[in-house]
Amino acid sequence: MSKSGSADLVYILGDALRSLRENVGTTILTSFTLAFSLAIFSLFVFVIMNLNGVVEGWGEKTQIIVYVKDASVGQADSLKQALGRLPGVKSAEYISKEKALAELKDELKGHEGILDGVDANPLPASFEVRVRDEFNQPERIAELAGRIKALEWAEDVQYSREWVEKLSAFIKFIQLAAIAMGVFLGAATLFIISNTIRLAVYARKDEIEIMKLVGASDMYVKVPFVLEGLIQGLFGGLLAMCILAVGRYAVLSEIPAYLRFAVEMPFSTVLFLAFLTGAGMLMGVAGSLISMNRFLKV
Repeated sequence: MSKSGSADLVYILGDALRSLRENVGTTILTSFTLAFSLAIFSLFVFVIMNLNGVVEGWGEKTQIIVYVKDASVGQADSLKQALGRLPGVKSAEYISKEKALAELKDELKGHEGILDGVDANPLPASFEVRVRDEFNQPERIAELAGRIKALEWAEDVQYSREWVEKLSAFIKFIQLAAIAMGVFLGAATLFIISNTIRLAVYARKDEIEIMKLVGASDMYVKVPFVLEGLIQGLFGGLLAMCILAVGRYAVLSEIPAYLRFAVEMPFSTVLFLAFLTGAGMLMGVAGSLISMNRFLKV
């Protein structure tokens, strides 16, 4: 790098730092605004990803139970093959009448007296059907259950349709809320950053006009303010991580243990810190460029 290039770089960096020191109040306010925006949006992301993880895990469990007519019990292997050929079926496990009764007795351990007086096994044989991930949606599960129920050997088909529909609708609501919140917070943060930079620009209006008169390019004028936004964004990202840690601790201490999974961090701390600082710096630069482009067009 040439001496003039090094001098320009030192001047630009010093200019940005000087502006931040002179406007320390607005710098802190902008950084905190950006930090809260990132922290709130991140919390929504945590909830969405953790709920999706629950749905995927639920997809590995039994979703559909098919009760078999007594006349067809002896054909368990062929029935299993018939189920496996249906689109959407991941696997099927045959549960004999004897195994179903044994599982019931195990669940009733200590209360076996409930079954006293029951001579014959009243439980039907069944298949526990697991559904492929791509079919793990209320309408597709309902479609698959309908196909299974149409099989002549199927006595009845059961699945937790209402629960699946409610969970799916809730997750979609959270996703839409996160997108809306992200757009709103992002727009508000960009507005605050761009207006903060604009105040600094107007405070140095005469200096910028002199620079332009002596031949300074638009890029040369913009860079100190872009660096200012970059530094504000960096601080905002670091603050967001702190706010998020404190917020998660406060939430975890107030909600029941079985709901705490929803706010667990689904990423490594280092990776998420890199994301927050990167997002903060990106928004800081974007806000600065918006403000400078408007000013230089005037």
